[in-house]
Amino acid sequence: MNSLTLHSNIHNYEVLFEHDFGFLDKLKTLEHKAFIIDKNVYKLYKEIFKGIKKSELFLFHATEENKTLQSVQEIYAFLAKFKAKRNLTLISFGGGITQDVTGFVASTLYRGIRWIFIPTTFLAQADSCIGSKTSLNFESYKNILGGFYPPNTIHIYPQFLNTLTKKDFYSGIGEVIKFALLKEEYPKNFHTIIKTVEALKKNKKMLQAIHKTMEIKKAYIDEDEFDTGKRNLFNYGHCFGHALENASHYKIPHGIAVTIGMIYANIIAFKRGLISQKRYQFLNQSLLIPNIFIKLKKEYFNKKILLQSMKNDKKRVGKDLTIIIPIDDEIRASKINDLTVKEFNMALQYLVKMLKVT
Repeated sequence: MNSLTLHSNIHNYEVLFEHDFGFLDKLKTLEHKAFIIDKNVYKLYKEIFKGIKKSELFLFHATEENKTLQSVQEIYAFLAKFKAKRNLTLISFGGGITQDVTGFVASTLYRGIRWIFIPTTFLAQADSCIGSKTSLNFESYKNILGGFYPPNTIHIYPQFLNTLTKKDFYSGIGEVIKFALLKEEYPKNFHTIIKTVEALKKNKKMLQAIHKTMEIKKAYIDEDEFDTGKRNLFNYGHCFGHALENASHYKIPHGIAVTIGMIYANIIAFKRGLISQKRYQFLNQSLLIPNIFIKLKKEYFNKKILLQSMKNDKKRVGKDLTIIIPIDDEIRASKINDLTVKEFNMALQYLVKMLKVT
């Protein structure tokens, strides 16, 4: 379990599972390099970044509001001053926001430069670091700018997770649950998923869970790298989840929003008669609701903002709304494009009541 190779039509890339900070010493010796580091990560781990020249370092304030073209332009200005051009290596440390911004930069500067990514959040390590996607927000539209450009190398070091807030840790758990539910293994052992989550909450089996989640995601990517078909199913929980992030002004982090989004999708599936009451109650009450962690406020569930965000979803193809829902008790997922506003309102009403939002 030291590495995982992913194949891409752009360029193949490797995930290396690290057991100490030695890999960083090697990165510091590379020629023609630039470091983009999340400000918070730099503050927490300043000691390990000693030896990086100030001229090679750009500190990035990784917030959702900074996942924009303006931030990209600031990094362009920093990198354009380097004598190295297409032979420059961009090395970035941070979570999914840092990944999106630096991946976009790497893919577009000089028509593509070498890029090494070190994910420092649970969500980025278990999910977003593989799959090639880069995404930027534009005005009130989430993730509508971007493309596909994988890092050349990814270094996974779980020790970075020791300094995560509880909220960010549970954000990663949300994505681990999603991938476990989408694994193409039948019949599924749902109680094993609960055991895995309980182990993670005790800081056990982190590396195994990250590796397993990557293998599940890799199986989908191998069939649909550019997200034109099967890979769409990864958006189980995301359609409503992205809307909820927007409505809460990102007070609800991505992975927890996805957890709530899965509950919302389950409501629709249950009301359509696609999953049984037993499976519906087990998923929501035993697996998903116990892992929301944060206090939910009524203002986060503004119907008008949520509906408009769902209407702006880039996956939408017609007059009705698009969402990924389970279509049987094995949680085989399917994309539906006929979610009506009436059905949206009904599911939202059930969701708020189920979560006891105050």
